[in-house]
Amino acid sequence: MARIRILSRVPQVVETTPVVSILNSLTREGVKLRHDCGGKTLCGTCRVRIVSGASSLSPIGERERVRLTAVGASEDERLACQTYAFRDVEIEIPEYDDV
Repeated sequence: MARIRILSRVPQVVETTPVVSILNSLTREGVKLRHDCGGKTLCGTCRVRIVSGASSLSPIGERERVRLTAVGASEDERLACQTYAFRDVEIEIPEYDDV
């Protein structure tokens, strides 16, 4: 079992497995993360910043790469709906007014 340590907002730790996306793991634990398209790689609103543990994550697929480029994401950002953690990671969640 891997842990996702959330450094933004109120610091929190969520457990996950490699078969559950970061988005679904956070949602299951009540952590609010904007995801306008419902996790279908269409909107890019579920971006999270990877603070540490990037090598512990699933590789970036073509659909995720296209969406990250389209929204102008930085190199340390990933789409939570497309990212799976194999070992512990630390992330920051952007603040949105409408979540």
